[in-house]
Amino acid sequence: MRQFIYGICLIWLVVTAVPLLAQEAPIPAATEEATPTEVEVSPTAPVSSDIPLLINARTDLELLANGVMGTGRPLGWSGGLDINDPQLALLIRLDLELLAGQVLGMNERPAGWFGAVPSTPEAIARDIRHDLELLADTVNSLGVRPPGWAGADALMRCSRGVQTLVNLLERGGVFALNVDVNAPDFCQRAEVQASVFAETNLLRLPQTSSATSAAGLSTGQGGAIVQPGQIQVSTGYTVAFLNRYGTEQVGVIPLNTRLTPIARSFAEFSRMTLVEGDGFRVFVDYRTTSLADVDFAVLPDINDMSVETFCEAEWCRAVVLTSGNPAARRSTTSSRSTGTGPGGRVYVPVENLITYYDGQDANGTTVARFQLCGQPTSAASMTCEPVTEVVAPDGSLLASVGSVNGIPQFRVPYGYTTTSPRSKSYYMVDMWIAQPGESGRPQ
Repeated sequence: MRQFIYGICLIWLVVTAVPLLAQEAPIPAATEEATPTEVEVSPTAPVSSDIPLLINARTDLELLANGVMGTGRPLGWSGGLDINDPQLALLIRLDLELLAGQVLGMNERPAGWFGAVPSTPEAIARDIRHDLELLADTVNSLGVRPPGWAGADALMRCSRGVQTLVNLLERGGVFALNVDVNAPDFCQRAEVQASVFAETNLLRLPQTSSATSAAGLSTGQGGAIVQPGQIQVSTGYTVAFLNRYGTEQVGVIPLNTRLTPIARSFAEFSRMTLVEGDGFRVFVDYRTTSLADVDFAVLPDINDMSVETFCEAEWCRAVVLTSGNPAARRSTTSSRSTGTGPGGRVYVPVENLITYYDGQDANGTTVARFQLCGQPTSAASMTCEPVTEVVAPDGSLLASVGSVNGIPQFRVPYGYTTTSPRSKSYYMVDMWIAQPGESGRPQ
């Protein structure tokens, strides 16, 4: 009876704590099976970025429950995995709380537990993963996970403040976290590294003169007035790149530095603008400058110009390659694994992936073939296998569109995604696909 009352109370608490997700709909009855239901995908509905996180969280939650209870489940367990259900995150959070109550007691939670907090769908999915990892550390030895554990970006084990700071810096292209994901104090190291970077590189940038701003004047570097036809850096977060793809970072341009816009990228959704100033000609995101939208729109196409980029100003730094989402370079396993992945395959990092680009680019995608190797591709000798199966972020299998030299071809999207390539013996959980002309893609 106590478990029944606890289950009803918990449902009420979670529903009221997550108004963004809760809607009037009955909670599904507890399932009899120990594994999650099949993923139901609408053929027309777009898949938001939180869905892959939720799918992996559900899978790992069921694995953890199997280890604790076998085929049994707590009263009120839903086990659902319908990605078209707006209550999916709510149901997974509820099951996570039920399992935590089963393991630790109704009023006990591990130190640092986030719980249900209203926020964006991505942040809610992140919070579920954070608490799931905490519970897994409680059920198992610290960092040990059951075979088949999908895991997620190691940063999700950290506090909200650390996650927000690192993500903000990385998305701005000015920072890439470089911490061993298997270190027991990973989060503490990440916090120190990100904080020191922000303090020494961003917080020390000069501020705009309030008197000059009030007078409606724009000051350039050294206090000079910006002349008509020029623009200036309007934030302390203007990152400079040597190419329009944002993969060759050369530093942060100081606030109020004077710039002259030259041309822009005409690629869809691109905001990259070629600018020049004292000692540099680089690409920047025009939104971090005073360039108006209408003026950006009438700039000439960079493809119609022949210019070289360079950076020799005092603030310029050695080139930092930032190809892909920095999170793609971090392990997606929380730490040590006690077994293998799907189908008995062994997880390998991105350094073990070989990509053959076959062209046929269209609608933000390209056709490519892949091989996964048992050793990094830089090794003197390695054993490689063709990728014969590619799993999309929504869990569906991509159909092969052909083959070359016995290696299947797949149409995959540009950029970083949680697309999972798999060979007979190896697998990865994400990948980065370069656009034509981008660093890392043969011409």
